[in-house]
Amino acid sequence: MFIWAIWPTLALTKRPDISTSRPARKDFIKTKITAGFVAKSVASRLFFPRNWPPFLRCFRSRNGAGKAADDASLKLYGQILPGGYLNYGYSEDPGIAPEKTSLHSIQQAQVRYGERLADLVKDRENRVLDAGCGMGGLVGLLLKRGLQPTALTPNRTQIRRVRGDFPNVPMIEGKLEEIPLPEFRQAFGTVITSESFQYMKLPVALDVIEKILKPGGRWILCDYFRTTSAAHKSGHLWTDFTTALDQRGWRIVSEQDITANVLPTIAFVHMFGQRFGLPVAQFATERLERKRPALHFLLQDVIGELRGLMQSQLDVVDPVIFAREKKYMTLVIERK
Repeated sequence: MFIWAIWPTLALTKRPDISTSRPARKDFIKTKITAGFVAKSVASRLFFPRNWPPFLRCFRSRNGAGKAADDASLKLYGQILPGGYLNYGYSEDPGIAPEKTSLHSIQQAQVRYGERLADLVKDRENRVLDAGCGMGGLVGLLLKRGLQPTALTPNRTQIRRVRGDFPNVPMIEGKLEEIPLPEFRQAFGTVITSESFQYMKLPVALDVIEKILKPGGRWILCDYFRTTSAAHKSGHLWTDFTTALDQRGWRIVSEQDITANVLPTIAFVHMFGQRFGLPVAQFATERLERKRPALHFLLQDVIGELRGLMQSQLDVVDPVIFAREKKYMTLVIERK
């Protein structure tokens, strides 16, 4: 899911006067956000030496590992849909209109998605790795079914959530591609990657999964793939994936295209962005231009970039574009 940037109304809060006998009262003092105020604020942070180390750390923290370790969008998504799942869900009514979709129905679809994955686990004796465990929805379901899950995620928010909810479940903190192989070689009877494989490096992930699976082990993959090289660069190209499987001696023993079943959630997100996200952003921009024209002038390029980013994110969840350029597959993969 995606987060829409909304220009906030900023205010400073005055501390209540406790030196008198009058009851404490909060007074809100509105601060004028002028071009001069912004310039002064930026300069005070940029040109004081004590601010340089944290400023430079901001750049270092935005590398791939930093983003995976603490992604605010995943945290917000988990708060909006608190069931523990971060997937698109599996709808049993593919033709439902987005206007008739609710957050409750999306949560039900997410649970159904997890149940379908759990049904594919046949090895009940050995550990199951949930690689990209999200907020722990699937981990909890596997526990209820008497299985032995191990959670893996590089995200700090997810780590805290899963450790809090399931303190006895082993947790691997990091990316699948960086898993300590001496410790986890042939450790799992089943590996599950549900809507996480798209973020993994294809050749490295395949090699690691082969090494951590026990002989005869099963890899359950549920994710979307690009069907054309011209598609938005999100997800692996299907032909690249199947070629890599064949080269490494893997075979797909079961596959199901569930694109139609995930489209209702995608269509709902797209509708929400079109009807709420973009209009609110436009309203905030116009209000800024009217109330603070000088500041709006200074930020025009930034506003344009944000508008373009929002539109590109909407294109990613446009159900028509998604169905044309991608397919969402449930796969069971084993060694030949």
